[in-house]
Amino acid sequence: MLKVLLNSKNMSVYKLEKTSNVSHATLNDLYNERTNVEKCSSSLIYDIAKALNTSMDKLYAILSYNDLSLIAYNDSFDLFKSNVCHELSDLDYKAFLKKHLSNNTVEKYYKENKVLESLYLLSMIDYLCQSHNIPLVKQYNYLRECKLDKLYVPKSIYLLLKSKSAKISELYNNSINEFINHNIMEANIYDIR
Repeated sequence: MLKVLLNSKNMSVYKLEKTSNVSHATLNDLYNERTNVEKCSSSLIYDIAKALNTSMDKLYAILSYNDLSLIAYNDSFDLFKSNVCHELSDLDYKAFLKKHLSNNTVEKYYKENKVLESLYLLSMIDYLCQSHNIPLVKQYNYLRECKLDKLYVPKSIYLLLKSKSAKISELYNNSINEFINHNIMEANIYDIR
């Protein structure tokens, strides 16, 4: 969960290392969840919490998955994602791209204040372009810098995290970069059920 926390603060492990005076190896192990927070000393938790400008209790709760306030799910967004994946499955990628680029769907969603939907669709378009060696559409460069304030995951993933049956580091490793860049967890756009 340190990965999610640092992401929410736009901070790198390197910067945390410099501000906390905690070794890179220790932070890297926490970041990649190779070290269990229960095994960390209170002085280590204190140094990290101080550098992150948070309380020790809050940091411990986040790192131990007792506080999932940095992670969110949205049932209607899950449905939207499913519909987009089904649409991609029904069309080929070229027809999908042509439809959404010619209709300017990404910007329409954004202007309607449907930021989640807009960024998901942009992520999908960027992923398809990267996968098929198509240049990225420059008109959306301003949106590529946008990052959601929380990490949005499917409800099923949220429940796994809540029950401590999954680790965020494993989920990150399986996520598609174009989506995770906007704080959206998406692992396989072609796995629709």
